[in-house]
Amino acid sequence: MKKSLAIYYGLLVSAVLSQAILTVVTLSQNIGYGQKISFLEQQKNTLQTQKNEITKELAQKTAIIELKQKENNDFVAISDVILINQNSSNLALK
Repeated sequence: MKKSLAIYYGLLVSAVLSQAILTVVTLSQNIGYGQKISFLEQQKNTLQTQKNEITKELAQKTAIIELKQKENNDFVAISDVILINQNSSNLALK
């Protein structure tokens, strides 16, 4: 009877010990996955911030280019100025 009781307790202890080891391994993997997820979320946020900054910069440059083009179209160089006096043949009212 002592021998069967020792075998029973031995099996019980080994089952509990194996379950404890399995639990520790599983939890350590979960902690590792959690750390990886946190790192990836932080990296995602950093990349999202960079993307937003680049998009904002691109929008500003595009707007500036459009304004420059519009300004260049309206700009008349001094060499292109036409002087009109009363004797000019280009006057509509004569």
